[in-house]
Amino acid sequence: MSTAAQIVANRANAQLSTGPTSAVGKSASSRNALKFGIHAKSLVIPGEDPEELEELTRDYERDLVPVGAVETTLVETMVRAAWLMRRVTRIEAEIVHARLAAQENPGAHPLGDIYMDDAAAGKLFQSLARRYQALQRDYYRALKEIRESKQARSQAAMFAAMARQSAQAPRPENPPAENRLRFSNSACVPPPPAQSGLDNPALRL
Repeated sequence: MSTAAQIVANRANAQLSTGPTSAVGKSASSRNALKFGIHAKSLVIPGEDPEELEELTRDYERDLVPVGAVETTLVETMVRAAWLMRRVTRIEAEIVHARLAAQENPGAHPLGDIYMDDAAAGKLFQSLARRYQALQRDYYRALKEIRESKQARSQAAMFAAMARQSAQAPRPENPPAENRLRFSNSACVPPPPAQSGLDNPALRL
């Protein structure tokens, strides 16, 4: 079942389509997936399914398509945070089950009794909540940074393409030398003076 963080991430990931399309870029992407698999082994503890983590890793790598070491590290951070958030949620559920099973004379609201007792004593659930919130901050900070990285790379590629198009655009040809000379001479010749009434022969006495 997807967590709230994963749902938000999937919606955001739909806007991140600036991954590599060349053979070289796709090859680098496949090496990134291999690196994730190596690091993922250290995240699995007893009771967790390594294949589930590998599937989660492949999903993030496919959706975000990291390019370079920085984006690869950011995606690894997101995978780790998402995986540990699942763990915190599962731990909280197991604690509730354990305390329910340990109740000798459960009242009408056994679950409420568990949380009230915890709030008054150990505050374990509060500690788990803080841990979950810290993981969320790591997750969304990495998501924000990888989106900014992809946007900057996309803009750089767009400007580079515009520069190439400008350099390849045909330049207007200069007019022939005789045309330039004719135009310049004609521009320098003053217009003939207008005749006044006194210079008109018909008006002379």
